[in-house]
Amino acid sequence: MPGPHGSQPADPVGVPARLTLWQAVRQTWLAHPDWTVTDHLAWLDGEGYDTATADGAPADLIGRWLAAHRCAASLSWLADHGRVYAILGADLLIVFDDADSAGDVLTVLRVAQVPAEVHVFDAAGWNEVARLVRAVNPDLVIRDSRPGTVSGRS
Repeated sequence: MPGPHGSQPADPVGVPARLTLWQAVRQTWLAHPDWTVTDHLAWLDGEGYDTATADGAPADLIGRWLAAHRCAASLSWLADHGRVYAILGADLLIVFDDADSAGDVLTVLRVAQVPAEVHVFDAAGWNEVARLVRAVNPDLVIRDSRPGTVSGRS
């Protein structure tokens, strides 16, 4: 705010707002990506969050949030623990088993101005997604770069 000697910080008013339930789950997931829904619920209860105010069953809601967080995860902080990194672009789907390789390819695609995004799955989740992708679009070529996998048209 303006002061007698130019701009200066304003006097603090009140306390910072408490994180919403969604924000709290997001922050704890970033710090503890291997936590289960039960772990999150226990932490929220310990921190005094009223999960009964959630729209629907808290466990179901948090499960959906965690699934969404995993799909939109940043590659820079995830450790490789059985995760599958799928790069989805306009007409391509490339699968990796390590974040560094997926990040390198994503960088090349962005430099080439190819719109693409990364989705992160655990191995079982990826197998289900791959099955659904193949069922919906049997002509899509999935390039699976993981060792011991077969690439090509499914």
